[in-house]
Amino acid sequence: MKHNPVFVIVCGGSGSGKTTIAELIKKALPSTYTCEIISLDNFYYPSERKIISNFDEPDALDWFNVAGTVKSLIEFRVPVQVPKYDFVTHSYSSYTHIKPSDVIILEGIFSLYNENVRNLASIKIFVDVPDDERLIRRILRDVKERNTDIVQTVKMWRDTVIDAHHKYVEPSKYNSDIIVPWGGNSINMTAITAIAGAIEYEAYTARKQKVVSAVKNSKEIFDKEAGIKVKSEIKKAAPKRKN
Repeated sequence: MKHNPVFVIVCGGSGSGKTTIAELIKKALPSTYTCEIISLDNFYYPSERKIISNFDEPDALDWFNVAGTVKSLIEFRVPVQVPKYDFVTHSYSSYTHIKPSDVIILEGIFSLYNENVRNLASIKIFVDVPDDERLIRRILRDVKERNTDIVQTVKMWRDTVIDAHHKYVEPSKYNSDIIVPWGGNSINMTAITAIAGAIEYEAYTARKQKVVSAVKNSKEIFDKEAGIKVKSEIKKAAPKRKN
């Protein structure tokens, strides 16, 4: 029997460790659960469709595609092709085939910003990390993965990232269900365990509701068919009127 998956959003500022948290949540789930993680970073507009001057603005993202992808997975239960955004060429370098799963996790700095996407989520998480720690993590990531040097990363942080964070990202924590503080090197495993437990409960509840709904529908169909049969038998047994 098919059931709607649990849709989880993991939000937080640049360098907060959203991807790490998402991976740890996936790892903490029972082995019988299937789980897919989708990065919001892959939904930036490619340069051939829109020239993006500031990646720290919500309008830089293709929200129509984001909402369509999530709905396809959690409501229509059909596979999707998720783009892979290349931050060097500013284009889609490839596509990843993702199948419907028991748990779908969307992680990204603006993942709690868009109301249409946010309202689809069963559990909404915000990873809360101090600005200085996030800057250090961003420098290490950008130099290693995005072909930028320290000077470029710090300049971008000062010019756009920090202002956009306080304007768009930080306020979105009030749309979350769970705030995970992570200020140092040690990961908040207590929070990870609690979140995994909440996901299990949501999944159990969804399955239970599906079973109850299926039983109720079957009973209604049976009662309807039985009622039709009884009426037919009564009609057969009833004496025919003479003209």
